Amino acid sequence: MKKIIIIGGGFAGLNVASRLSKYGLDLEVSIFDKRGHFDFLPLIPDAIGRQINPEFLQHNISDLSGKLKFKFIKEEVVSVDLGFRGVATCVSTYAYDFLVVASGSQTNFFGNQEMQDHAYALNSVDDVKKIQEALAGNRFENFVICGGGYTGVEAATNLWRYFKKKGLTRKIIIVERAPAILGPLPDWMKLYARDNLINMEIDILANSSVEDIKEDRVAVSGGRVFTKAMVIWVAGVRTADFIQRLPVEKNPQGRIVVDEYLRFDQNCFCAGDTAYFGGKDNFLRMAVQFSITEGNHAAVNIIRSIKNLPLKKFKPLDLGYVIPMANNRSCGVVFGLKVQGMLATLLHFVMCIYRSIGLRNKMGVMAGLIKSLPQGKQGGARC
Repeated sequence: MKKIIIIGGGFAGLNVASRLSKYGLDLEVSIFDKRGHFDFLPLIPDAIGRQINPEFLQHNISDLSGKLKFKFIKEEVVSVDLGFRGVATCVSTYAYDFLVVASGSQTNFFGNQEMQDHAYALNSVDDVKKIQEALAGNRFENFVICGGGYTGVEAATNLWRYFKKKGLTRKIIIVERAPAILGPLPDWMKLYARDNLINMEIDILANSSVEDIKEDRVAVSGGRVFTKAMVIWVAGVRTADFIQRLPVEKNPQGRIVVDEYLRFDQNCFCAGDTAYFGGKDNFLRMAVQFSITEGNHAAVNIIRSIKNLPLKKFKPLDLGYVIPMANNRSCGVVFGLKVQGMLATLLHFVMCIYRSIGLRNKMGVMAGLIKSLPQGKQGGARC
């Protein structure tokens, strides 16, 4: 019996287990995850501004173990020994014949302890629950979003929607180090998103950074100070500590560089946000669609290895992406075509409902989104 260890119970890890379960082989598959639950990250910002209960964005990993034929071990991996083919946790060590690293990413505070102590992250369901609790206290007047990428734009617009429903006027500011928000995206998309944010009266401070943060006071470069301020930190992510210590090639975020088969060592594969796949200047971005397909492909190559068959090269298919904005003036590229406005919003939500795990979660997300869509006719930029 071959022992297969999967580190991480997110999109990639669960799809590895799901694919392996379909082959009918005598395998011992184990998923290690310290949290114990799968978080549906694409809709986490929407839990702020739309009527989505965060409970519908989680699914217990142990509930899936019987159906997908894996053993769930709720322990944090602290090290991997590639030479002896072993995984160590704080509790014990475990041997493997095949390893899949699919542990995703976590918030990167870049060593800034004050930011870690006082800012709010937005990278899990637990994070958004903390933000909801803070908003309910109604003690902040300024909301500083550190990071003008996908999540920063989504967070800012969902805060706008939250306060609009409450009939409150609050200041929302996006602080971005780069010259523009949504840095790697096409110019038309950056311009569209910027104009939409401006029409929503959301400030954009480009070429700027947070210089100091206290409990409710934030200083931004250029001498700008915001009091009674809540800071949401979405300025970067990194991989887990055990990956940082692995003696393999990684990019600056700590993502493991994999070959054309998604391998990084003998009998070791990597999938999802942890994997850095591609050619020169053309590496795949972090995205759910790639996490799913990489997880499936890693499982295929494990089975082919067991059967002594040649491995298959991974050939990604990019279906596109959408930047969902909470006034329903979203934008993106789907199948190579530009999409804007309500259509882009609907496409995003259709895929989110489709990819949610479990009927209860699908129905809960759908109900919340249906309630929220009609309100999108109010305010914001024209399509």
